[in-house]
Amino acid sequence: MAVTKETVVEAYHRIKAHVHRTRVFTCDALNSRASEAAGAPKQLFMKAEHEQKVGAFKIRGAINAVSLSKADFVVTQSSGNHAQAIAQACKVLSKTAIIVMPEDSPAVKINAVRDTYGAEVKLCKPTQEAREAMSAEVVAGIRAEKGEEKAEEIHPNQDLRVINGQGTIGLELLEQQPDIDAVICSIGGGGLISGVATYLKAVKPEVKVIGAEPERARSAYMSKQEGKLVKNPPNTPIVTIADSVKSSLGANSYPIVEKLVDDVFIVTEDEIEDATRFVMERAKQVIEPGCGVAVAVATSKAFYEKYPDVKNVAIVMCGGNIDLDNLPWVKRRHMDDR
Repeated sequence: MAVTKETVVEAYHRIKAHVHRTRVFTCDALNSRASEAAGAPKQLFMKAEHEQKVGAFKIRGAINAVSLSKADFVVTQSSGNHAQAIAQACKVLSKTAIIVMPEDSPAVKINAVRDTYGAEVKLCKPTQEAREAMSAEVVAGIRAEKGEEKAEEIHPNQDLRVINGQGTIGLELLEQQPDIDAVICSIGGGGLISGVATYLKAVKPEVKVIGAEPERARSAYMSKQEGKLVKNPPNTPIVTIADSVKSSLGANSYPIVEKLVDDVFIVTEDEIEDATRFVMERAKQVIEPGCGVAVAVATSKAFYEKYPDVKNVAIVMCGGNIDLDNLPWVKRRHMDDR
């Protein structure tokens, strides 16, 4: 399987009965903040994937991948949003989900995966290596017991079926707001921006596709700078309030990011927190800090200094799964005190 405009369209028709066609909305306060940063009028258009089923865009890729899987048992590793999406997809499509999650995943996400969507949860150490090792171990165990074809791992951002599903956001966005000049996506493993960039660059190549990353998890930024795949430090927990975008680019997402993504900007923890709080307080939208990363770039002076001619900027509001008992700014105080 490849990732092309055509495979994204196929994914759209495959998943549309199971996902929301999320709205695109505007906010005067966000427009004013972006315009002030740019020193010129700017219009922001928010694609409301935080209102998607399971509270994040991840359901798109999950439904597409699980629909195409022949396995009875689906295994994945995720800090939360992909975990919820695979659990829900398996519930809808009558398969069994087993989810490997880092032990520091937000409680709201662990509880949703286990209690709301009915998947089995296995906790691991909070490193990418630990996640991948346990996931592979679970798949191997099921195959040994049930048979080789009975279990499959669906990677959260490197599975091409997942990337095609995420690309359907770009398809909807161009139909809803065809005059956009740029699209900004938060980047973790790169599945979202890879799918979106593939569709947008095929249909409207002049649109700038911009990535946004936390300063503390800058795999895509470093990869673009160095012209090769650069992963976050191995066996090292990433300490950021943006828990959903701590992964590194991988073998399937990196080539797409390198070829089709115009630029990647990084933002600090202060900027992520400020953008997240601003959206919640002024736009009255519940978003998670991983989404705040993209908002921070879209309202930054650095972005408009480099791209002064963009006027209509879309932001993929990638998720809204926030732990109300452990708000990100409170969590951050605890992390920074360590």
